[in-house]
Amino acid sequence: MKKKIIIGVVVLLAIVLYVNPFSSKGDGSIEVSTIKLERKDLSSKVVADGLLQPEIEIKLSSNTTTYITEIAVKEGDPVKKGDFLMALDDRQQRAATEASRASVEATKVNLTNAEIKKSRQEKLYKQGLISDQEMETSNSSYASALSSYNQAAARLIQEEDALQKLRLVAPQDGTITYLKGEVGDLAQGGMFSPQVLLKLSDLSKMEVLVNVNENDITDVSLNDYALVEVDAYQNRKFKGVVKEVAYAASTTSGGSQQQVTNFQVKIQMLEVAPGMRPGMSATVDIVTENREQAIAIPIQSLTSPRKKPMGDEGEKPWGSSVSGNTLDTKERWSNNKDAKNKGKNVVFVVKGNIVEQRFVETGIVGDRDYEILSGLQEGEEIVTGSFVAISRELYDGAKVKVKDKSNNKQRSSRKRG
Repeated sequence: MKKKIIIGVVVLLAIVLYVNPFSSKGDGSIEVSTIKLERKDLSSKVVADGLLQPEIEIKLSSNTTTYITEIAVKEGDPVKKGDFLMALDDRQQRAATEASRASVEATKVNLTNAEIKKSRQEKLYKQGLISDQEMETSNSSYASALSSYNQAAARLIQEEDALQKLRLVAPQDGTITYLKGEVGDLAQGGMFSPQVLLKLSDLSKMEVLVNVNENDITDVSLNDYALVEVDAYQNRKFKGVVKEVAYAASTTSGGSQQQVTNFQVKIQMLEVAPGMRPGMSATVDIVTENREQAIAIPIQSLTSPRKKPMGDEGEKPWGSSVSGNTLDTKERWSNNKDAKNKGKNVVFVVKGNIVEQRFVETGIVGDRDYEILSGLQEGEEIVTGSFVAISRELYDGAKVKVKDKSNNKQRSSRKRG
């Protein structure tokens, strides 16, 4: 069975090669598609995917582990600065605050007594009725009482602050974009990894956080213009500008033990549509360079240099012949007289019924076009297809037959319009 399949594949390959839809015509010409060069505006872009996030997002949590006793808002609610949002169990903290307040009162009494005694001792010392040692003892007692009072007052401030933080209020105007827990749930607190209970976001100012590949990050600069396409808003693009470019890379696994190195870039959105929410997917086109009215060619028209091949029957286009099931390819290249152009790119320019191989210098790359810096002139006719003809069959001086020339003109006029 396997042998039959192999024989079938070989026969099919032979038939495909024999009946090649891109092969030369009977008169030796190669059928191609063309366009006439015209000027257009080009933009070089870096494309990256990311997520929407608010420029300002405040996370509210508890400093201590305690229970939720009251919730006054829900996700999506707009709030004003100072509005009450959530209450946490404050019984223990309130008791600690009262104890601190009582300690302040007690140390205040001791400080007052120490101050009175110090004042009386100073008078006696001036009259020479007490020794230096007794005066020093009085001063020390006063200093100790003052220190105890200050410590108690500072502790009271801490306890009152902790008590106040068990009642969460809005620090600014915004929208509740995250709410965790229900009344009675335990809120995990702490200084290092507290549980986020609420997120308050300003949805009037949004940005997109994208990951740009290390190969493209050198093209991205601050204040570069950007176009943001949000998946939820199809057929609409929003203006943006590059706000931040990370200098430290983030490395992720790309599968098969392959690591991908990216740099985070923040895009500030200059337009924000109603209903935009954090976490929405977005695609960003960062415009790194612009060219106005540049001579441009389709990307597929650019190829590598090719010399006229030589066959047993004289010079003819490079090709293949099938003899039985054996593919016999004969290709002998002539010497390259243009050694200085070796390795450069070329475009095939139509001159009547033949093509001329033209070396070109390219600039920026747009969505579908290359900018041409030198080598071509506006109005010249170049080959745009087929792929096989451009990449394999055409050579300098090859005979061609242009197909669908009228359609090419129509496409060109539509682009100008």
